[in-house]
Amino acid sequence: MVVHMKKTTVNIEDALMDRLKEEAVRRKTTMGALVDAGIRRILAEGETPAPVAELPPLPVANMGEPLVDIADREALYEVLDRERDEGLYGTPAGSRPEQPPGVRPRKMLAVAEDMADYDADEKTPERTSEDTGKA
Repeated sequence: MVVHMKKTTVNIEDALMDRLKEEAVRRKTTMGALVDAGIRRILAEGETPAPVAELPPLPVANMGEPLVDIADREALYEVLDRERDEGLYGTPAGSRPEQPPGVRPRKMLAVAEDMADYDADEKTPERTSEDTGKA
């Protein structure tokens, strides 16, 4: 005989869960088997469980309009790649990446123009008065 079972998540108070674990050990069975037996018993007796208090509403935040339609995979990848590249390499001053169709422009982050190039010896070049604009 094949028995089909479904998995679900049930919220159980901590104290009740502790008792359920202890009872499962005492009876040498699983917690799932005890829950299953309890549900069958309630349904067979026609017992009505105590009413549950109404849950509070979920919080709502106005995050503004989306920057990209997530159903448009190409546009989504373009935005993710652009943000990754901006974080890694910065954006040259005055340039703005081309926006793919369906993507709203974003405010550009300020990036230092005088960023030193990466040096494999982990030495950064010394800044001169030309670099800083000071005499």
